[in-house]
Amino acid sequence: MPLVHLQAVSERLFGEERIRRRICRDYNLDSTLAPAQAAAALVLAIGQTPLASGSDSGAHDDRTIFRAAARALASNCRSWATFLRYEPSLAELTGDYDPAKTAADVRAGRLQVDDLAVCMPGQTSRSDARAMLLWAETIDARPGLGAELRRLERLLLAAGFDATAAVPAMAVVLGAPSREVHRRFPPPPEASTWKRPGMGPVLASEFLRNLRWSGFKPDRHIIRLFRQWFPDVIEQMAAPARELCERLGTRRKDVLEFLNVSLVGAAVTPPGHNYTEVDNLVWALGAYVEKKGSESGTRYREDDVPTGARPRRIPAAT
Repeated sequence: MPLVHLQAVSERLFGEERIRRRICRDYNLDSTLAPAQAAAALVLAIGQTPLASGSDSGAHDDRTIFRAAARALASNCRSWATFLRYEPSLAELTGDYDPAKTAADVRAGRLQVDDLAVCMPGQTSRSDARAMLLWAETIDARPGLGAELRRLERLLLAAGFDATAAVPAMAVVLGAPSREVHRRFPPPPEASTWKRPGMGPVLASEFLRNLRWSGFKPDRHIIRLFRQWFPDVIEQMAAPARELCERLGTRRKDVLEFLNVSLVGAAVTPPGHNYTEVDNLVWALGAYVEKKGSESGTRYREDDVPTGARPRRIPAAT
């Protein structure tokens, strides 16, 4: 199985001064770090390092859940570096991501959609802000979502989803639950649905990663680069992705693509590295270097490049 050549990715991100300085400025990193150390610092700065094995993600309190949801919504269709400049204002408006205070301020008319939308520039700002307030109201009305998420994970594991498939399957249930999904994996008795406000599977995956589950967020950068680097693995994972769709009880094409790319990401993650780490670095490469329409044609795969060598320029698949 080919693997992502993480050394080559790190060198491309931090080997050229202009690009290195921009990333280090955006994430407040030490610009004198060597590429491998700078890449590790970037992953740490993004703040999604998975919890150690055996840790209980369900122990997250409601404030942590709300912050994870808010940051996931803030990642929608906008530069993350841009949002980071506005995040202190968002934290202040929400009482440092306190869902009870946020919901109370909405009911009292002290907080409105437009107040939050200013903190998330872009064409989806109002819809993302509206979803954020719905999250606060939902958590305030029904606290303890962390335990519900752990219950959902147990349901999927009991149904035979392995560790690789469980997190993307959770994202599908939270982001695109069909009637059949709800029949097979019932939501809590006091809730009518697993669906989370403003989220499809991609943003639901980001939400789970913010809570330190390990997984891929197959956004436009990841999908674009994996199609160029790993067309063979995408084809290989098509059947397992269809099987997951069938087991979840959905036939949506966007869900199928989401699961396909998630499985590809898991398959090409090098040993000793977690899925979130690889996703973060590949995403950064797509956002800062291998931009849409100006890709170098390099495929960052270990079967293309001898270990320790820089990648050869190989025409990307079309």
